[in-house]
Amino acid sequence: MVKRKEERTLRKILILLFVTFILSGCATYKFQKPNATGEGSQGYLASYNGDPILEYTVGKDKSLPDLTLAKERFKRRRAKVEYYYKKMDLIESRVKEVFWEPPAMMVDFLWGVLRWPVIAVKDYKYHRNLKYQERVDKLDEQKEELEKARIAGLREKLAVYITEDLAKEPALQDAVVAAPAAPKSQPEALPHVPQITSEPVVKPIPVAPIKPVKKIKPPVVKPPVIEKVLMPPVAVITAKPEKGFSPLMVKFSGKRSTSKNGKIVAYNWDFGDGDTSTKANSENIYYSTTYGVRNFTVTLTVKDAAGLTSSTTSAIEVSTY
Repeated sequence: MVKRKEERTLRKILILLFVTFILSGCATYKFQKPNATGEGSQGYLASYNGDPILEYTVGKDKSLPDLTLAKERFKRRRAKVEYYYKKMDLIESRVKEVFWEPPAMMVDFLWGVLRWPVIAVKDYKYHRNLKYQERVDKLDEQKEELEKARIAGLREKLAVYITEDLAKEPALQDAVVAAPAAPKSQPEALPHVPQITSEPVVKPIPVAPIKPVKKIKPPVVKPPVIEKVLMPPVAVITAKPEKGFSPLMVKFSGKRSTSKNGKIVAYNWDFGDGDTSTKANSENIYYSTTYGVRNFTVTLTVKDAAGLTSSTTSAIEVSTY
């Protein structure tokens, strides 16, 4: 009897662990309002694992809908938007993040340990040989241009899909602004006609001609001028991996940074260990000689076409044996 109870308890624990294991690989979605004021800030957008994605619910002229329409658009677009975002390496499958990345990170660590002498030699050569540094920078720029072209092509296809999706929605009727009614003109005054007595002979009384009343034109009402409020860009850091063992090579990307004023024109990285970069995609090698865990604070500052800037930070955790 006791053995059966133990078996049932063990079975329940295994089922609970299995369900937790499966659910941990599911993405989470949330509808929220943007953390900004101004045009379009009254609508709703959807987030993927806490990261807002505008294409889920965006409308014409980057406007955001109410909650009901946002849910309808999200239901239609989710699969297609996530397909393009995964192609652009802007999001990862939750299953891949939970089940694949831990063993992959361990393999990367072992491979980094084996390649540590090669990495150290290349790093030493890069900082002391100008020709080698120029050649490496040129190759990195070529790779970055190819990556930008690939991302631009995918974004263009996604924009075409969003336009086609919006065309399926019923067209909204434009509000009709009634013109101010013209003031009513006063009734024409009738001339004074004296009473005519009942006499045999009646002389006609001359009446002066009545001048026409000039029409009064209605006042011209100009529509109010709404000044466009420029919003600062949103800086976003993507780092892979975010923690590991020294020496740790981390790949950084700032391409998820966005701006309503146009595209991002400048990236400035401070990797927290003295190294900097001005590329959208960059990488850095972290070394730690202290025992235990050492944290490096990475700062990204972006600048958009309107000249506005924004900064964000992220932490990289480097461990040693």
